[in-house]
Amino acid sequence: MRVFSAVSIIFLSISFISCNENNPTLFQVIPSAESGIEFNNKIIETDSFNILTSEYIFNGGGVAVGDFNNDGKPDIFFSGNQVPNKLYLNQGDFKFKDVSKESGIEALNNWNTGVALADINNDGYLDIYVCSAMLTEEEHKKNILFINQGLNENQIPEFKNKAKEFGVEEPGNSMGATFFDYDKDGLLDLYVLNNVDIHILPANYRTKITDGSSLSNDRLYKNNGDGTFKDVTIEAGITIEGYGLGLAISDLNYDGWPDIYISNDYLTNDILYINNQDGTFKNKIKENIKHQSKFSMGNDISDFNNDGYLDIMTLDMLGETNQRLKTTLSGHKYTEYILNERYDYEYQHTRNMLQKGNANGVPYSEIGLMAGVAKTDWSWSPLFADMDNDGYKDILVTNGFPRDITDLDFGDFKFNVSRYLTPAQILDSIPKIKIPNYAFKNNRNNTFTDISTAWGIGIPSFSNGSAFADLDNDGDLDYIVNNINDQALLFRNTIDEQKEDNHNYLNIDLIGPPTKSLVAGAKVVIRFSDNTFQFQEHHTYRGYMSTVQDIIHFGLGDKKQISSLEILWPDGKYQKISNLDANQKVSLNYFDASTISFSELNFPLAQNKKSTIFKEVSKDIGIEFIHKEKDIVDYNLQRIIPHKFTQNGPCMAAGDINGDGIEDFIIGSSASFSPQLFLQNTEGIFSQKPLFTDEENMKYEEESIALFDLENDGDLDMFLVSGSNEFNIDNIEYTDRLLLNDGHGNFTISIDRMPVINASGSIVKTTDFDKDGFADLFIGGRTPFSQYPKSEKSFLLRNKNGVLKDVTDSIAPELRNIGMITDAIWADIDLDGYEDLVVTGELMATTIFKNHRGSYKKVNLTGVENLLGWWESIVKTDIDNDGDIDFIVGNVGSNNLYQPSDERPVTIIAKDFDNNGTIDPVMFAYFKDSFLNPEYKSFPVNFWGDLNGQSPIFRAKYNTFKSYSKATIANLFNEDELKGSTRLIGNYDKSIIMENLGNGSFKYIPLPTETQVSPINGMVKLDYNNDQKEDILLVGNNYGNEVFIGRYDAFNGGLLKNNGKGKYEFIPTSESGILVPGDAKSIITVNSAKSDYPYFIASQNRDSIRVFQKR
Repeated sequence: MRVFSAVSIIFLSISFISCNENNPTLFQVIPSAESGIEFNNKIIETDSFNILTSEYIFNGGGVAVGDFNNDGKPDIFFSGNQVPNKLYLNQGDFKFKDVSKESGIEALNNWNTGVALADINNDGYLDIYVCSAMLTEEEHKKNILFINQGLNENQIPEFKNKAKEFGVEEPGNSMGATFFDYDKDGLLDLYVLNNVDIHILPANYRTKITDGSSLSNDRLYKNNGDGTFKDVTIEAGITIEGYGLGLAISDLNYDGWPDIYISNDYLTNDILYINNQDGTFKNKIKENIKHQSKFSMGNDISDFNNDGYLDIMTLDMLGETNQRLKTTLSGHKYTEYILNERYDYEYQHTRNMLQKGNANGVPYSEIGLMAGVAKTDWSWSPLFADMDNDGYKDILVTNGFPRDITDLDFGDFKFNVSRYLTPAQILDSIPKIKIPNYAFKNNRNNTFTDISTAWGIGIPSFSNGSAFADLDNDGDLDYIVNNINDQALLFRNTIDEQKEDNHNYLNIDLIGPPTKSLVAGAKVVIRFSDNTFQFQEHHTYRGYMSTVQDIIHFGLGDKKQISSLEILWPDGKYQKISNLDANQKVSLNYFDASTISFSELNFPLAQNKKSTIFKEVSKDIGIEFIHKEKDIVDYNLQRIIPHKFTQNGPCMAAGDINGDGIEDFIIGSSASFSPQLFLQNTEGIFSQKPLFTDEENMKYEEESIALFDLENDGDLDMFLVSGSNEFNIDNIEYTDRLLLNDGHGNFTISIDRMPVINASGSIVKTTDFDKDGFADLFIGGRTPFSQYPKSEKSFLLRNKNGVLKDVTDSIAPELRNIGMITDAIWADIDLDGYEDLVVTGELMATTIFKNHRGSYKKVNLTGVENLLGWWESIVKTDIDNDGDIDFIVGNVGSNNLYQPSDERPVTIIAKDFDNNGTIDPVMFAYFKDSFLNPEYKSFPVNFWGDLNGQSPIFRAKYNTFKSYSKATIANLFNEDELKGSTRLIGNYDKSIIMENLGNGSFKYIPLPTETQVSPINGMVKLDYNNDQKEDILLVGNNYGNEVFIGRYDAFNGGLLKNNGKGKYEFIPTSESGILVPGDAKSIITVNSAKSDYPYFIASQNRDSIRVFQKR
């Protein structure tokens, strides 16, 4: 059932408590009767004021933790919507005293939202800035600045609203605010996050408002230093509209100046305001973030993986379970991509995003799917914090919405019958689903494990703002959550009670100067004897509408000694303390710091100063080529294919094209363009010329190119594989072409030296497989036009004295329809002197065909025969220097929705179910059924609307989205429908090493996690450090992935260093210099005529060629 009854909630709560008693969890809920915290953000709807009339009614309130009475214990402030704000003073031992009324902070006439804390007047007492929203009267939407007046005779802090006097009485329907020193003058300025429901179709594409005139524009207030603020919004460049819900400050380009990240709801893009160091900001999100959350909620910034780079998390609304997915999302259209480009929007998708930082100048890698944190339903507050003190930051997420207006059946119901019902009846028809909050434990490898239940966090609730704090000063972080229509949750962390000695900690208290505000933005790094470190930049407004405790907390795991602690204050002062013991609270005083040159700082307080291994040299050597291709919408024919087949290029090939003894290269084209020849001169400079000038030959699209000497006349001829599923089946544009070289780089098409091959191909590879002195060819087929996942024909061509003959059926019949080939390689795997053939492809195993000196036979037991992947590329190497041939095989990577395995494979069932001439490929993957039944089952991947778009037979099977949510692989089709269907399996997604064990058998090992973030499309081997071990350069991504998940774009190119032990170490872009951030398709090596160091040339679809050379 969709609606939890009261009995169900009580049962779940009792079960939760019982489980806690039997199996103690990391967090223990402190009951209100014990803590004294009875705050309940209760919201009452009426006929005239409800979710249907006011969509922000359930955006909730925040939590703020601070020591308001200076007694050394953190107190708690809750903002209330229809209820008063509450202030609870910490009495110790998790007991709190309600002093709200006496302190004067209730704000009874305001709908209070976000809360920011600061000692804004430097009097030694913490002040409170409370945002207001929702109410119609402007007077009741003005934000409040509660100035702390000190303690009264009862030792209770008293507050007065001074927002008007200070000039920060912002009436812009504010959701949050933060104090930070944007101009580094030692005074805290104020950024206010606004979200005005202006009802101008915020979910529809239109021209962005970027001049500051939008009603939903944020505000920046500069601190004048005299107790007043000035609105500098426009002059500072804060001019881009947005429906703001998340706000974070951090130095994201590592230049020492605070930048601003805004997460915006609806279609409005997130904003990354980079500080120009002159009092102005510029939005640089497009250069740094490749795609974003669509309905962005709260956000947080921290270094979760201890690599020294700041990471960003934004929350969205994607359901975890199949029931939630299928009842809240109807379908997706490629039109969104087209409109993104037309109206200059960045790409957005409905899910949480975890943006892994990679260094300044290198785009972030969005890895939320791989990390396991992408789906937490209607979520609000993310917080990075080391909750188990193991030395790595975990993630806490709040979620919930009292009226599930995203339920599609309700939407249909409302559309059809709302005119006949009262508002109360319509409200009663909206589902109510309490969903558990989430806790994710850091696995220390860029992934997380959902540990919500084991930690005691997963209580069903309608939760919004949250904060962490060490409420009892025991060295671990406790957790506070603001709930709608339930009492606030107070969680006590019990990690200090565990017997294991691997939960050490260090807390740091920052003491700034009395007349300046220099704590916000301080950077702290702690270093250990094993050369590891942890890094934090200190800001307290975090997550959603909330402020965390003003301490810096480090979990240390089993480390009991810190080699050094370094702090860089915002004004550049620096201090270092050596040899600190764990399990203590350390105070760092600004006056103990001294001035230091920025160049003297070490990473991560300053960027690495070392030169990169490689440099980009394309312009230096005359290469300024940008690949062009029409945007073909494959989904117009097969609506539910998992990715495009029309943007696989450009391919490349290297060789001495013009016979001058110097290596050149060719880059393939898309349809309507010509391949381009790049000829190298003796100075290592390239000149460009087209291969074709006639329109007829420019109709083709090259999927692969081979340069080889067909007739043994001493020059390189050319074979062009045609493909790309944008032509009708059997169209001439699928015909492969053979071009003969006149010895000077001039080519003519030969039609009498090869068979007619009309197939949608993917790859061509050459070798002399029969040792007759002539180069033979393998041509791999992908999939015919509109017939996915049917295998296209593959071909084995024997070269008989300069004439190519198709011998596939006679010597390698198993090869003809082996699968949807993406790459292949010739390799003598058993060192018998004859080249064997290794092919790989989509939804198939990497397969070896053994050369039996006259025929090819498939090797059945290879050690990888059961790894059915989405393989994209293969390269041969000798990883362990044992003299035999090993392989590196590129796969789709782990950053995908399906997370396939042997136990939970992806399955495609394909057939022309409606007999319209087009195959209907229905994909299934394993998802949790529902929160009430968390069993994993194989469900259709596609949403009901998408499946209906593929064929009307699916529309006839179901009447509601709820009924479709019960469709599984076992019941979607009946026996008659399954007759004649094709079934393919995918059970492995990681790129791997295939280590040769001899006798045609291999052992496989996944490549480093950093390479698993996207498909790997191209690889070359090299020995960049001259250690006699072969290293690997890689490129990847796939911008043609289906629309719902969107572009696989997390990879920026990479270098794998061979460690000599059968494994590789990933060298990050900041060190390697290999930066290929786009839709990279191939990489080749071209020897330089001028230097001993070769060129490594990478191609990108609809983007520039990048050329790298070792420094």
